[in-house]
Amino acid sequence: MSEAVRNALERRFLSGELSDCDVVFCVEPEHACCAALTEPYTLCTQADGRVLVGAPLPAHLRILCDGSELFPAALERWRADAADAGGEGEGGSDGGTTEARPAKRQRVTAAAAGAAGGPERPQFTVGLWAPGERRLAEALLRFMYCGGLRLHSMADLLRARPVALRLAVEGGVQACDGGVRAALAAAKAAGSEAAHAAVLDVYHCRAVLPEPADAAGADPTGPALLQDVLAFCREALAAHCNHVYPDAATPDAAAAAAAAGAAAGEAAAAAPAAAGGAGVAPPAAAVAAAGVVVPVAAVPGATMGEQPGGGSGPPLGELLAFAFESVEAVFAAHSTYNHLRSLPPQAMEALLASESFATDDEASVLLLVAVWRGADRRCDTPAGQAAVQRLLRNIRWPHVNDAFLLLCAPLVPWLGMSLQRAAWLSVYGRAATPEQRAAMERAAAAAEHSHFQLDAPGHRAPRRPAAGTMTVNLQVQVLVCVQTTVPLSRYVFLARGFTWHVCVVRRGEKLGVALACLKDVYGIPQSTPMGVAFPGQDVVLSVLGADGEVAHSVPCGSANGGEGIRVGSAGTPLLLDWEDRAAEGEARWARYLRAGELHFRVEVRS
Repeated sequence: MSEAVRNALERRFLSGELSDCDVVFCVEPEHACCAALTEPYTLCTQADGRVLVGAPLPAHLRILCDGSELFPAALERWRADAADAGGEGEGGSDGGTTEARPAKRQRVTAAAAGAAGGPERPQFTVGLWAPGERRLAEALLRFMYCGGLRLHSMADLLRARPVALRLAVEGGVQACDGGVRAALAAAKAAGSEAAHAAVLDVYHCRAVLPEPADAAGADPTGPALLQDVLAFCREALAAHCNHVYPDAATPDAAAAAAAAGAAAGEAAAAAPAAAGGAGVAPPAAAVAAAGVVVPVAAVPGATMGEQPGGGSGPPLGELLAFAFESVEAVFAAHSTYNHLRSLPPQAMEALLASESFATDDEASVLLLVAVWRGADRRCDTPAGQAAVQRLLRNIRWPHVNDAFLLLCAPLVPWLGMSLQRAAWLSVYGRAATPEQRAAMERAAAAAEHSHFQLDAPGHRAPRRPAAGTMTVNLQVQVLVCVQTTVPLSRYVFLARGFTWHVCVVRRGEKLGVALACLKDVYGIPQSTPMGVAFPGQDVVLSVLGADGEVAHSVPCGSANGGEGIRVGSAGTPLLLDWEDRAAEGEARWARYLRAGELHFRVEVRS
């Protein structure tokens, strides 16, 4: 289509020129209670409870019907209703039927249609969830006319996307996706400040972001867009945190800080006053000049996870929890893993203090700290060790599972967990009432067990949100390789503080899928016996068939019949059946292959 034709069609939009129908916007009944919150248009409540938003919009049947599959169906209903109304007017009620008429969700009542131009002019209803969506719906209707989406801000593009899904606008969702990606690319090119501003825009619109892959439903492009948006947010936040908190924990900076002595401490303590009062984090320049790393919680008047330099934005910890989602998500992608390891101590401290960061078990958060600690040699310096100890104060020890708490934690020197404290925490975590926990705390305080750290922020914090199901795709070439030469192929996930691998193993001539539990992240010698561990209470390992349904499954949890896996080894494999023993290569496993891959799933229910 030429540009001149596009411009001519766009000029017809809203003009009424040669229009042959009308579009009426109304708030859906289940959302009508919120209609008074926004008034960009005149609102009118009808007798049936629907809230009309603004005046009808003149439109053109051919363009609407070509641009969305909803309008042809609505037009057929309107024609059928018009024919029924004409028949009733001529023949009265003698020849009528008692059958239910079609739903009226996508059209207005006959009275409203007559008021807007008579029954001979079709009138369609577009349902909104809020009055402010009319502007977005109009932009999508304009897109039907000219093929251009006249929305530019991140908020508008993200909020228009679910409207495009509901209206089934052909190409509308893809146009929104392209606009979001273009906005992210422009923000990234403009620098760290613009990128951080884009992160804030995305965070404020997080309720309308697409669903993850396991709940995408009728939104096939949504999961990919969500991953692109979160990847941008992680990269931008990592850069922002390293800019706001320049790392002074390097060996050279640590030596300079030690030489500065009390002067550095006074400079850091005076930073809030210089910044303009309580509740404001010290400027990055003041912290860098002092030669020390000052945790947010150590600044008088500041709160953990507070947005640096402001106070009006969302807490830094909540931004990080939104971008990194969960402990499991951190290890699901190499780029996510690297972005987290690059975070400065203050950002890690804010993330661990967040109430939105999800995990299967609090012990897995410890594994995250271990990985972050091992990524930087500066953690061996006094400043680095102090930063690690601040992170450990945000660990919610009463929610760590007993297997990790009693078998692993006392063996890791940098955790500072004695057997006495581990046993006390195990009993404390199982206490049935707050009164029992309070009595245990009083007894520990009376015995002067200061190393129990009862004043730590994580001690009384609630359990973190739970994570869910993990699906792993294995290319068929790996199966062939394992069957011929390689004895083991591993795909990592985290559970209950241990690194677990989904292993493809060979048993004679057969192949199987098994779970293996490793302990190398904490620096514990492989020869140290540590007993049996479970990835959860209700865990199922499944191999999926070519149809996507479960072909084989085995329980692996402590409460659903799992046998347990010795730490440092693999469990009993779930063997695959050959489709054809005489076949070669991938043809042997044809019953399992979907798009050339074997799919197996680890479902952690609790």
